Amino acid sequence: MNFDFGEVLARAGQITWKYKNLWLAGIVISLIGFLSAPISLLFNPSFTDPSEISRQLPSILLVNGLVILLSILSIPFYVIGVTIPSLGTVQVEKGSGKLNFGELLKGAFPYFWRILGIYLLIALGTTMVVMVFAAIIAFLSVITFGFGAVCAFPLMLLFIPLWILVYALMEQSIAAIVVDNLNFSSALQRAWELVKKNLGVMALISIIIYLGSMIVGMIISVPMMIPMFGFIFNNMTSEPDMQAFQSLTRNMVWWMLAFSPIYAVFQGILLTFMQAAWTLTYMRLTKPQVNVPVAPEANA
Repeated sequence: MNFDFGEVLARAGQITWKYKNLWLAGIVISLIGFLSAPISLLFNPSFTDPSEISRQLPSILLVNGLVILLSILSIPFYVIGVTIPSLGTVQVEKGSGKLNFGELLKGAFPYFWRILGIYLLIALGTTMVVMVFAAIIAFLSVITFGFGAVCAFPLMLLFIPLWILVYALMEQSIAAIVVDNLNFSSALQRAWELVKKNLGVMALISIIIYLGSMIVGMIISVPMMIPMFGFIFNNMTSEPDMQAFQSLTRNMVWWMLAFSPIYAVFQGILLTFMQAAWTLTYMRLTKPQVNVPVAPEANA
C-alpha cells in the first residue's frame, strides 16, 4: 500500500504549529515528571552525607517513595495528555477550524479507561519480558563466568525492532480507540492487523518519530547539563570534595527548575506532533484521505 510519509509528517507539523493549545497537555505532563529529579537531588540525604546513609535510611526511603508516587500519579495525566492531541487531530481532519482545550479535555475522559488499559498492558508486558530476559542472562552469566552475557548481546539487539513494533501497536491501539471509538479488545485487534499488514510503514514511521524526537530531545537537554559540565571541568586537576558535590547538587536543582518551563514547552510540542503523526497514520491506513484545509485563523 502506498503511504505518503511526507504528507503525514507535514500534516502533523502543520496541526502542531497551528493549534498551539494542544501543547498544554504535554506541558503539564512534563512539569509533573520534572518534579522527580529536583526532589531527589534536593531532599535525598545520600547526596549530602553519604557516611550517614544507614542512619538516615528512613528519610531516603521517604524521598524515593515520594518520587515513585509521583511517577504513578503521572500515569493518568499521561493518558489524558496523549488523548487530547489525538482527539484534536481527529477533529481537525473532520473539518474543525477551532479547537477548544476545555472541550478536548472533557472529550478525552470517555476514552480514559480503555487507553489506560492499553498503556498498562504494553508497559507491564514489556517490563515483564525485560525482567525475565535479564534474569536468564544473569543466571547464564553466573554459571558461565560472564560468557553468557557476551553471547546474549546480539539477542539484545534483536529486541530493538521488537520494541519498535510493540510501541507502534500501542499507538495504533490508542488511535483506534480515539478515531473509531473501539473497545479495548477491538482496538488491540485492529492495531495488530494494521501493524501486521503494514510492517514497513510502522517500522519506518516509528524510527522517524522516536529517533527524531530522541535526537532533538538530547540537543534540547544539553543546556540542562551546564552545571555538570562546569563541575567536571573545574575538578579535572583536583579531587572533588563533599562541599563541591553539595554545591553541584544545589546548582543542578536551581538550574533544572529554571530551565523546566522551556523544556516543558518543547515536550508539549513534541507530544502533540507525535500523537498527531500516529493518529494520522492510523487514519491514512484505514480511511480514504479527505483533504481539509486548515482554517486561516484558529484560536490556538
